[in-house]
This record gives sequence, C-alpha cells and structure tokens, in this order.
Amino acid sequence: MNLRQFDLNLLLALDALLKEKNVTRAAERLFMSQPAMSGMLARLRQAFDDELLVRVGRNLELTEFAAGIAERVHRCVQEMEELLDSKPSFSPAEESRSFCIAASDYAVLLLFGPLMQRLTEAAPGISLHFVRLDVQAGERIAAGEIDFGILPAELELPLPSIPLFEDGWVCAAWAGNPSIGDGLTLDDYQQHPYLSFNISDPGHLSMAHEYLSRHGHVPRIAATTGSFTAAPFLLRGTRLLTIMPRRLGERMQQAADLRLLELPFELPPLREKLAWNPRFTSSPAHAWMREQISEAAKTL
Repeated sequence: MNLRQFDLNLLLALDALLKEKNVTRAAERLFMSQPAMSGMLARLRQAFDDELLVRVGRNLELTEFAAGIAERVHRCVQEMEELLDSKPSFSPAEESRSFCIAASDYAVLLLFGPLMQRLTEAAPGISLHFVRLDVQAGERIAAGEIDFGILPAELELPLPSIPLFEDGWVCAAWAGNPSIGDGLTLDDYQQHPYLSFNISDPGHLSMAHEYLSRHGHVPRIAATTGSFTAAPFLLRGTRLLTIMPRRLGERMQQAADLRLLELPFELPPLREKLAWNPRFTSSPAHAWMREQISEAAKTL
C-alpha cells in the first residue's frame, strides 16, 4: 500500500474500531454518524484487503490481522496527536476541539455551571464530554483516551495532579421520615437502614463508608447506588439514611425533600483533584483547560 494513496483520517477511525469492536461506539467516540463510520470501515477493509472486524454470534471480533496491528495503530495515533499538540501558540477564542473528562456526577453537578460559563465566554468552539468515573479512569488517562480525571485526592496514581476543592459531609434522610428528629445520635445512625455510595467498582464501598467501618461506625447497608445525584431522591418514602457531600445535600434539599443532619462523629473532608496524562503537561491547550477547571473550582 502506498502511503500517498492512504487517507490518514482513516487511521483515527481504525484505532476507534479496533478498540471499541463496535461501529456505533466507534462513531460516538469520534463524534460522527454511524453510517459515516460504516463507510470508513468499508474503505479500511479495501485498503488492507482484510475484513478487520467479523461477526461472531451477536458481537464483532477482530481478525487475526487486525489484532496484530491494533497496538501499532494506537501508538501511531498517539504520536500524531502529540505532534499536533506541539504547536507553540494557543488561542482559546479560535480553538475548536473537545475535551473528555472522567468525573462523578457529584463533581459534574458542582463544576458544570461555572466551567461552562467560562468556556462560553472565552472559548465558544471548545466543548466538553463528561464520562463516568470508574476504576479504569487512571488507565484510560494514561492511554490518552481521556484528557482529565476529577478523582478523590486519596487515590494514588502515577499521574500529575492539582487539588481542586474540598467538601464536608452531612447525613441526609427523607424529611417525612418519622423516626428521625432534629438531631442524629450514633445509635440512630447505626440502627437505621443505610444507603451507600459506590461510583466506581461494585466490589468497593465509598471512601466515607470505609473510613467509618475502620472506626467502628458500621451502618446497616440496605441498598447501594452508583449515583451521587440520584441518591437524595431514593430516600423519599423510606427510613434510610445516607451520608453525602454537604454541597450536594444543600443543592438537593428542597428538590428531594431532605432533612440534613450533622454527623455524630468526625469525618475527614472530601478532597477532589484534577489528574492528567504527563504527555500533555506542556500542551498549551491542556494547560489552559486545567486553568479553567481550577478557576471554576475556586468559585465553589
């Protein structure tokens, strides 16, 4: 195959297809339509004289040839991205690109407003794509699949990071819960059924719950949710208690009909940090975006 006859735009599509093994997801990853991605797959098959993706049952799987070139293709795309990011100047008002951020729905709820206000005014061509924070976030940042991760500060990863914000904790119950008064005792906390958070891994509980368990304040877990922002609404009509970040409770108090109570014990503050791939530390675009996220956090 002659490189001069190969459309290099197909390389991005090939990398997405080999990683996702799904035409629709690959199209979403590159912000294009499914028919357009299908057309690119057809052109790639012709260029490489190989099917690349074949149907096995209900799924698509890589051919032997495709599996053999997948890592080389990804490295090539990364090197091209680094080359393009090496430009010496950056103009936010003229830039047109998207940044991918892995974050909990709690962090998105707090930062979305002030961050989008800054971008709308200074960089109307820049868009944000938020994805669910999970246990693979660090690996995906290191692989260049995600630009930034908003992570618990206690999470140790071999990535550069800066502190973003802190928050306290509050106990929340449905305002109509007849078994809760104006104050909360340790017995109240331990005897009531408890709604726990688990935003990243089904095998692990929230950091707050793990801290409490280590100090003997073990609640009776009745349910677990993977969403910070859904939890306040799940309490309605139940006797469940939960511990949530204070800013979240205050924002949701009226809408979810909550009663917020001070904790009968001490909890260390919730600290969030911004992490990124060290390959992009000197990138003007990434540096500017880090500053915008940091400044938005300061408004909290």
